[in-house]
Amino acid sequence: MSHLLRLQTFAMGSDFEVFAFGEDRQLLRSAAEAAIEEIERTEALLSHYLPDSEVSFINAHAATEPVRVHPEVFDLIARAVQLARETQGAFDITVMPLVRCWGFYEGTGKIPSAEELAEAVERVGYAHLSLDAEELSVAFDTSGVEIHLGAIGKGYAVDRAIEVLRDAGVPAGMVHGGHSSVRAYGSLPGGSGWQINLPHPLEPERSMARLLLQNHAISTSASTEQYFERHGRRYGHILDPRSGLPVQNDLLSVSVLAEETTVTDALSTAFLVLGEEGARQYVRQHPSVQVLFLRREAEHVEWITTAGNGLSSHEV
Repeated sequence: MSHLLRLQTFAMGSDFEVFAFGEDRQLLRSAAEAAIEEIERTEALLSHYLPDSEVSFINAHAATEPVRVHPEVFDLIARAVQLARETQGAFDITVMPLVRCWGFYEGTGKIPSAEELAEAVERVGYAHLSLDAEELSVAFDTSGVEIHLGAIGKGYAVDRAIEVLRDAGVPAGMVHGGHSSVRAYGSLPGGSGWQINLPHPLEPERSMARLLLQNHAISTSASTEQYFERHGRRYGHILDPRSGLPVQNDLLSVSVLAEETTVTDALSTAFLVLGEEGARQYVRQHPSVQVLFLRREAEHVEWITTAGNGLSSHEV
């Protein structure tokens, strides 16, 4: 007899859920519990809100001396720098000064002065990071630089949890972090994957798209997730690290499909920053990545994928 087990936890500001499917109920429970522990362990390493985390220690000391870090954290930061290069800085983990500058760290929201914004922008950019692979150390080249793994850490935690399920021998599993980053492998009986619903960012009760997810990951970022309003204008929490300004373009939400949630989490943010043409160019150069655009005022999602030497698209 087959069983579907579900466990959940709250980490990184989101509800995580672990689903494990198979016949051995005891195996499913022990593996799912281990996956939950892995998510919580990952949060303890990466969260900038926890004063004892590796990231908090890096932010406190890396401007004065190189900080030797956990190999896992070093590898994730190196991966983030690689993604920053690939997206021309549209994704950048040094965005924390801007997050503070716009009041999103405290959750209050504020419009910075031109001087405040200019000072924050000066401290943003992956070029401020110096990574030593032999020493496993991270250093900042100036004071005031801070890293923020919020746009990649949740996806990484999902990937780690999936690997725990796989290594334990669970035949099929799915993990999501806040529903916005999901990875699955195997399938339920009678299906070719796990059915995933992507809610419309403005009307959560309405489905933007549905798909079967198998041995892949998907992450969604929307300009409507967090924002504040001042003088009749809305300022979203997704900031362009290059200009320091909240993103303003025709994209309402972006969903990215690839093999790892670490990648989809980062790219969904980057594509909102890059805009449609920049995202299309990235997909053209990386055939393993697919993207779903929902434009403002649009009724349907457009799915963009590489086909031959060019791109193909269709509405979903």
